[in-house]
Amino acid sequence: MKNPHIKKRNTRKKKVSQKAGLPPGSMVFIGDKHEEAPELTIIDYDASKYEVNTKATLQDALMRKETNPVSWINIDQLHDVELMEKLGSHYEIHPLLMEDILNTDLRPKVEDEDEYVMLSLKMLQYEEQTDNLTTDQVSLILGKNYVISFREKPDNIFEPIINRLSSSKGSIRSRGADYLFYSLTDVIVDNYFTIIENIGNQLEKLEERIFNHPGEDALQEIHRIKSDLLQLRKITYPIRESMRKLENDDIDLIEDKTRKYFTDIYEHIVQIIETIESYREVVSGLKDLYLSSISYRMNKVMQVLTIIATIFIPLTFLVGVYGMNFENMPELHWKYAYFVLWGIMISIVVILFWYFKKKKWI
Repeated sequence: MKNPHIKKRNTRKKKVSQKAGLPPGSMVFIGDKHEEAPELTIIDYDASKYEVNTKATLQDALMRKETNPVSWINIDQLHDVELMEKLGSHYEIHPLLMEDILNTDLRPKVEDEDEYVMLSLKMLQYEEQTDNLTTDQVSLILGKNYVISFREKPDNIFEPIINRLSSSKGSIRSRGADYLFYSLTDVIVDNYFTIIENIGNQLEKLEERIFNHPGEDALQEIHRIKSDLLQLRKITYPIRESMRKLENDDIDLIEDKTRKYFTDIYEHIVQIIETIESYREVVSGLKDLYLSSISYRMNKVMQVLTIIATIFIPLTFLVGVYGMNFENMPELHWKYAYFVLWGIMISIVVILFWYFKKKKWI
């Protein structure tokens, strides 16, 4: 069975080759292109105001750079390079960073510039039908009074943040753009716990299957989960370093009272990493358990076959001897020779069966 993750990564590696020979900062979208146009959503808010525009245009997005209320500009689907170039130019985002935003295979990282902070993350989801782990890139730009989120494709992961903004629950409406920046990061990382819990449930079910029916599909499942954990490990370690930087570095755009919240995200990431490492050990143990179960079942089969063969070896010997075509053989013309031979063979079977039971071989 082919691993869909490998297929996806190989496709993107081919697209990376499109950048070969281009000067630094050349904007080339690397990812899965969609026929639909990019979707722009803008939310403006403060303690007493909340406005949302789900059909925003590029011009609407360009007007939010110097606004007093906090503006959240969300862009879904990044394949329109011209739109991305205009947006990046207006907000004075460095071409190298815009190049990174368009590269959806980018490793999670954080960049602190004078006028903004760029954070790149991976959003994780499990496909319900195939139970395969999928990754989508999310890049966040934090400015003085704005946050721009770039998403590879639309989904509902930010729905809790939108609900909190619209209902004015908590302190999010009275805080600045840095708190929104934190909230978006937090909801992405919190989703990792759902993924980890899903993997834990899969491991429990897999362990039970291996005990009861250790088929070849169980081995494939072990390798799939191992691949998912490796992918998670590659994603979470860079995020840990990014959170440490946001927590410890003196970044002007992040207030001191907001910086401690990134400490909480850092601790969550550490907890996730520890769980991943423990699950990797569990997967290794399940693989050993699978091999042991298969070996045990094979030994049981060989034991039964050996017992059957052992019982029939003396019977085959006797039948072979008395089946030889010699004229002068003892008991050949004896009236009760046939019945005596059957008695001897049955006695041999009974004695061997009793001996095997005594030795607890059967």
